[in-house]
Amino acid sequence: MDELSHKNNPKKFALNMSAAQFTKFYIMHLLQVSEPMISEHFKKEFHKLTTNWIPAPSTLLDTLHEMTEEGFLARKEDYKSHEKKRQKVYWYYLTDLGKEEFDILKKRYKILFEEQLHILNKIMKDVYK
Repeated sequence: MDELSHKNNPKKFALNMSAAQFTKFYIMHLLQVSEPMISEHFKKEFHKLTTNWIPAPSTLLDTLHEMTEEGFLARKEDYKSHEKKRQKVYWYYLTDLGKEEFDILKKRYKILFEEQLHILNKIMKDVYK
């Protein structure tokens, strides 16, 4: 389990979480809202969230693999499109364990998101008056 540190870590200022932690969290959110999904869907959704950052392909695939190994995701090999049965891909689903983990992470990360939102709002108000 990744522990969040409140120490002064310049690499984690944005949300005090690593890119991998955020990737895992947002994948779980996306699968709560719309499952199943393939890696291409995740990329599109990350791009909708922020146009200046998406997880590197290796980060995304490593995270999906790791989450499957941990039992948070299940995957099923199937065609990308049943009309065009050319390309086989993995379709990912959130398991019951994954849903439980997401509920825990949502509570834990909400504090971080609120704290960072407060900081950003203060900067916008104080610096960009």
